[in-house]
Amino acid sequence: MRTGFSQWGLLPRPVCLAIMVLMVAGCAEERSLNDLMNFVETTHRDTAPKVEPLPEQIPVVSVTYQGDPSQDPFARSNVFGTPEAQVIAEPEPDPLEPDADRTPEFLEQFPLDALQMLGTLQLEGDTWALVSAPDGEIHRVMVGSYLGQNNGKIIAIDSSEGVLEIEERYRGVSGRWELRPSEMRSGR
Repeated sequence: MRTGFSQWGLLPRPVCLAIMVLMVAGCAEERSLNDLMNFVETTHRDTAPKVEPLPEQIPVVSVTYQGDPSQDPFARSNVFGTPEAQVIAEPEPDPLEPDADRTPEFLEQFPLDALQMLGTLQLEGDTWALVSAPDGEIHRVMVGSYLGQNNGKIIAIDSSEGVLEIEERYRGVSGRWELRPSEMRSGR
């Protein structure tokens, strides 16, 4: 066993004993809440709070409302308008609107791009176009015939060029009917 050294490590016993005595002496002095109160009081005695002044208030101008007793702001006529102002004029008929009473022709059930022009034919002074439908049938059409799903009407048949000129009617973004020209060429 070693002599002269404490169990705490390599410090000699007298040094460890002195440290312990000082620690006990530091705790032996009696302190109370009064010491804390005195410290707080002396610390805050010379300290003044720094508060910024409030901004200057702008004076408010008051206005007294003088309501007209004959006018009610919530009357139906003031909210929704008068019945005379609400009369909506009938829109004029659209000259391009398709005839709703017309019986649709057979080729109107197919999209225009699904139909194919095969050629033209001259019979008794009339020019006809031969159009193949997706179901495999071949149909004879002439100027004034309808085909395609957008009210497509044949306006001209050019037999020398093998072209079928068509005017389609569709409803535009404004809600009115518009014309869109298109053509169908024979597969020569």
